[in-house]
Amino acid sequence: MKTKVTETKSRFVRALAARLISTAACLGAVILICSSASAENLFVTAYINTPNSPNVSADPDGAEILNDASFGVIAKFTWDGQQSIFARGLTAPADLVFDNAGNLFLTDCSECLTPHSRLVIYKVTPNGVWSTFALETPYHTAYLATDNAGNLFVADYDHGVINMYKPSGSRATFASGLYHPVGMVCDSAGNLYVAENRIGNLHEGSIYRYKPDGSRVVLAVLSPSDRPSDLAFDTMGNLLMADLGGKVYKYQLYTPLRRQGRIIFGSVPNSARSLACDSANNLFVVDAGDVNGSGNAIYKFTTQAVRTRFAPNVLGESFACLAVQPMPVCCQ
Repeated sequence: MKTKVTETKSRFVRALAARLISTAACLGAVILICSSASAENLFVTAYINTPNSPNVSADPDGAEILNDASFGVIAKFTWDGQQSIFARGLTAPADLVFDNAGNLFLTDCSECLTPHSRLVIYKVTPNGVWSTFALETPYHTAYLATDNAGNLFVADYDHGVINMYKPSGSRATFASGLYHPVGMVCDSAGNLYVAENRIGNLHEGSIYRYKPDGSRVVLAVLSPSDRPSDLAFDTMGNLLMADLGGKVYKYQLYTPLRRQGRIIFGSVPNSARSLACDSANNLFVVDAGDVNGSGNAIYKFTTQAVRTRFAPNVLGESFACLAVQPMPVCCQ
């Protein structure tokens, strides 16, 4: 009996030691990844400006292309601001978003400036496999959002409709009757938040919250001077709104301060167009620049709203929309 108990204890101690070593290795990997945020790359749709010439020009990687003005790319920034080109050869890339599985969705235009123009929604897997996820006709300005279930929401700015695509690719109309939806984001409960711009109408813009069943409430009524362009959540559950006038507003939804309305979180020199937060609660903002595009840049805000220019515009891009790549699930 004594020998059997001793052997049982010995096996238990060895198993416990192995588990602790495995856990320590896992935690070490998590700390390594999270401390550097190396996996949270920033993806940005952009246009590379080339000389106005019908002749051959060079792309950032040195390859020669035929181009007379500009071409669309997806720029990739590491956590420390190092830039590379993730994809090129696009026509008019605009909004982009990641789902929780790390799939990237982005919009582009097929047969632009023709009667057969279509909105193309591409899907890029974490392994870099591209596919055409959906086509919408005719082409329209679109904004994207994903929920935790992997559904993709596509807002049609021109027709005031939001379509929902299931992971299988099947489509249904999720909401209609909007004026100009210009930015969307989902919370962890699956509620969809939509900013609506009503410039040119008698009514002011609004921020709506849609439940998963499609029912809607007005979360906020915007000022007549507001020009919303995007929405994002920070890690504390605060809703952020970008305004083309240059300000970034914060709505503290889950604190008593909600009764006091919104606050100004920060501003950019020209025009706040696109927002995204990383897991450390840093906020990245695309400044669309002035009416001529001058001043186009990406800024980074800390949790204390301290603003810095995130990365130099070394390739002469015109930045459009951005998204933060989610952290991979580790050691589960």
